[in-house]
Amino acid sequence: MKSKLTDFNLFYTLCFPVVQFATLCHYRRIVIKGKDNIPDDEKYILAPCHQNALMDPLVVLYMENKPVVFLARADIFKKPLARFLLTWLRISPVYRIRDGRDQLSNNEAIFNTARQVVEEGMPLCLMAEGTHNDKHQLLPLVKGMFRIAGATQMELGDSPLYIVPVGLDYDDYERPYSSVMVNVGKPIDVRNFMDDFESKEPVALNRMRDALTTALKAQIHHVDSVEHYNDEYAYCHAKTQEVLRQSKKRNTAWNRFQARQQVSRQVASMSEPEREACYLEGARFAEECSRKGVPLWYASKCSSTSRMSWAIRTMLMLIVLLLAVVLCWEMLPFWLLSNPIVYLPTHLIAKAKVKDPQFRSSINYAIRLGLTLVYSIVLFVVFCISRGFFWALGIILLGMFSAWLTPKVFVLLRDAWYGFKLTSKSK
Repeated sequence: MKSKLTDFNLFYTLCFPVVQFATLCHYRRIVIKGKDNIPDDEKYILAPCHQNALMDPLVVLYMENKPVVFLARADIFKKPLARFLLTWLRISPVYRIRDGRDQLSNNEAIFNTARQVVEEGMPLCLMAEGTHNDKHQLLPLVKGMFRIAGATQMELGDSPLYIVPVGLDYDDYERPYSSVMVNVGKPIDVRNFMDDFESKEPVALNRMRDALTTALKAQIHHVDSVEHYNDEYAYCHAKTQEVLRQSKKRNTAWNRFQARQQVSRQVASMSEPEREACYLEGARFAEECSRKGVPLWYASKCSSTSRMSWAIRTMLMLIVLLLAVVLCWEMLPFWLLSNPIVYLPTHLIAKAKVKDPQFRSSINYAIRLGLTLVYSIVLFVVFCISRGFFWALGIILLGMFSAWLTPKVFVLLRDAWYGFKLTSKSK
């Protein structure tokens, strides 16, 4: 029987590029590496780490550039409207013990549906950790994914099924216009575990979990220490520029991510006294950043010797943008009219109303997308009536360009401010 989650949905198809564009505008940059590791003509399950609530599926959709079926925790399906919208978005609930033991029996039908989705050739995505985590640290993986993978592989026989590890790393979980790294690892062939799955299922599940754990840790910035997490994480940022200089790599978001990975691996191999010294250095770096009101991810962009030049370069770019505004002064009213939503501090609404910091970016994304869609439809109708279709189309295209460009201008202003704060003398 064909799963309804894979049925063609015209409205979903029309909205898909809109959601992708909104995701692109939500971040300063989305860097995708290793996408060629995703099998082209084979069946597979995507297994990302779970770092940032609903933004993780949106980033996966942006990477895949095609429909994906997701499994998500059941508690977000409680309200009828949420259940309707999530089902429309091809998201199905998974029940956990905390949802009530009587609900766990529902998972059998959910897992059967998930298996059908994979067999029909649509990618299935399960967040490997089962719950989102507010640290750059991989949590223990849940076994539901591996049960689905094993049962599906039994149905497929000799046809391969792969589990694809996907590392997600955010500069900042909550702050708008940060950068996100998507790091896709080598696929894991489920057939390698089937001898054990058919005779000793728990052994096979543990082997699959261990293989995916190892693969995911290699794709993310995994901070090994639990007790000294904050200090080690800060130390990784403190040493970023030094690692880039030693390796003679450019100062890009991807290279900084790799530098943090390298520092964490070095710390893991150190003796206890050496690690303690690193933790102290990290704590001092974090304290300096906190005192100056600058986030770690920005402070790691530039060394102490280059902070002023970084700030000056940013200011020069802003001057160029200001000249562009002066030269295009007559277009400014249309620019502001085309998309005023981009200037609203909607992230403050999410910060005030949402307790879980991991969900704030998701709520901010939803608010901005909803307001922008409503405003754009009204603006299009008004311009169609008053100016004609081509004027209306032009103002909508200008609004899309504004949605993409204006946040980048905000980022330049923010970076310039942070740069000068870093160069200021400590009180």
